[in-house]
Amino acid sequence: MHRFLEHTADAFLEAKARTFSAAVKDAVEGTFELIGKGKEEDAEFEIHASADELPRLILKILETLVVECELKKISPVRVEILEADEKKKSIRVKIYGEKKPPKNIIKAVTYHMLEVKREKSYWIIRVLFDI
Repeated sequence: MHRFLEHTADAFLEAKARTFSAAVKDAVEGTFELIGKGKEEDAEFEIHASADELPRLILKILETLVVECELKKISPVRVEILEADEKKKSIRVKIYGEKKPPKNIIKAVTYHMLEVKREKSYWIIRVLFDI
């Protein structure tokens, strides 16, 4: 599950799920909504990120997603999580999308208010996008 939280400017995304992998998937799918989802799956690409801490890992995978969609002119449709390991701090995903430029431009995925935490039986990812 993901939702957008109130914020005075930009877009503040919260993804919440029982596993780290599912929370990553929800965060990526929330990012799709900001970019502008495509309809058909006629293009695909993989992205990988690793980092020394979980917040930086989430930032890197979402930044790479945004940049690759813009550079490759792909509107994302679906994500397949190939690896999302919170212990190794590594994520690898496959993005399926439509060969058309994204509808919206995301200026940045920011460190401001960035959170990745385990709370009771849920993983929570919060990230602020400059749009």
